[in-house]
Amino acid sequence: MTEAVKEYLDEDWRSFEQLFEESLASRIDILNKVNRYMVERSGKQLRPMLCLLAAHLCAEHCTPASIRCAVAAEIIHTATLMHDDVADKSDIRRGFPTVSAMLSPPAAVLVGDFWLSRGVASVLDAGDSEIFRYFTVCLGELAEGEMFQIEKAESLDTVLEDYIYIVSHKTSSLFRAAMKSGARSVGASDEAVAAVDAFALHLGQAFQMRDDILDYSPSLSIGKPTGQDVRERKITLPLIGAFENAGAAARAAVVADIEADRFDGILQFVVEHGGIEYAQQVLEKETALAVDSLAVFPDIPAKVLLCRLAASLCLRQA
Repeated sequence: MTEAVKEYLDEDWRSFEQLFEESLASRIDILNKVNRYMVERSGKQLRPMLCLLAAHLCAEHCTPASIRCAVAAEIIHTATLMHDDVADKSDIRRGFPTVSAMLSPPAAVLVGDFWLSRGVASVLDAGDSEIFRYFTVCLGELAEGEMFQIEKAESLDTVLEDYIYIVSHKTSSLFRAAMKSGARSVGASDEAVAAVDAFALHLGQAFQMRDDILDYSPSLSIGKPTGQDVRERKITLPLIGAFENAGAAARAAVVADIEADRFDGILQFVVEHGGIEYAQQVLEKETALAVDSLAVFPDIPAKVLLCRLAASLCLRQA
């Protein structure tokens, strides 16, 4: 799916890749080595794709500002991952050592800060105060979402409303900044920006829900270990669904298991009480809401690709 998007974006994607690498250049050798390491191990780069697709959706072309916004979205995303790895004490990401493991946690924070500064510089280079506002709001929401998740990991009382708050801030916020900036960069109308914003909100939530379902779904394994979220005291959508189906007494027993580091039966609890099916239903509603948000746009290739991206997030047991 992502390869189809890159092929469609063509020269715009190549411009993004070139500016992305150029934006990270430094006079410090060790920083350049780490930057190359991170660039070579970039993930799907979904956020810059969404930014550029939003531009094509609203005007069927990109501008230099669109490319700068796409670069900012990817750089800021990577900076937050480096900071997350320090906070979570993670040694491995995407099968490779984290910067924190290779160097040290303080060094990883500094590298993340460097990336964050270059991301902000790219936003400023776009030359639009409203785009700058999109990203500053996003950075605040990222921090608030992370802190609220830490608070809930302590209390272990996360309910659906709390979970939606966390995923909308920790995941959807950067999707929204990326897509709104892409739309704004080509002079989109307020109505178009609002529609793109709604799509990004629901797509970001669906994206995180999919990841959380995979954490409880060995049969859908794509190479990531299962059960990691609950080991980090994160109560996510499948477990919330199982709690709703099982009742208060069952919730108290599972919370006691989490507090005592007894995780072996929690996956079975989620499966037996329909937590995965519950989460899949919520996920499918989010993807449908995302697709519905684009109804104001004609069925041009950018819209078709965005709808396909949304549909690709849905999961079903084999």
